[in-house]
Amino acid sequence: MGAAWIAATLAACGGGGGDGASGSPSTGAPAAAPATAASAPAAPAAASTTPATSTPATSTPATSTTTPTGSAATPTSEKTFPDRVVEALNAARAVPRSCGGTAFPAAGPLRWQAQTEQAALAQAQYLQQNNLFTHTGANGSSVGDRLTATGYTWQSVGENLAAGYTDFAAVLQGWIDSPGHCVNVMNGNYVDVGVVLVQGTSSNTYRTYWAMVLGRPR
Repeated sequence: MGAAWIAATLAACGGGGGDGASGSPSTGAPAAAPATAASAPAAPAAASTTPATSTPATSTPATSTTTPTGSAATPTSEKTFPDRVVEALNAARAVPRSCGGTAFPAAGPLRWQAQTEQAALAQAQYLQQNNLFTHTGANGSSVGDRLTATGYTWQSVGENLAAGYTDFAAVLQGWIDSPGHCVNVMNGNYVDVGVVLVQGTSSNTYRTYWAMVLGRPR
């Protein structure tokens, strides 16, 4: 079954914001297209749909199962899902890299945060339950709206979505290979993260729905 990916970024002095990035599941060739996210002020965002690449994601659902990448030094069985996800993200951020031709220095480490996880879970469940693939959530909500609803007062927020991938290592590599998603991963302004995996059913286009929400509190 195919896979897809999509990313969005918002930046503002506080509160929620709308984003205009969205994508529909596709079975064509891999593709990535820049998009914009509306907020005040708005920061770059990217949206893309791809059949054989990973989908950016935000947060990890309490009911999901997956096998994220882990450290070679410590058996992955001894680490929790959040531990393995944060370890993989921080390893990626620790290396300077180019995202679509834009050079990014190494970024500081992220920490797992329950409210970013909650916001990611809300969107991943919404996508799975409605068989959709878009940054727009229930009642037209944006990622900023969803994070604000958790009680998190944010200065900046970003969201990556993915679908069809069985493990976080593949999802993360797909984000790194996609300029817009890579920017979210390497953005040193973010300090909090939550990643979620929701399993699809036989009625869904994709077998898995991933969401990652990144934030910086005000």
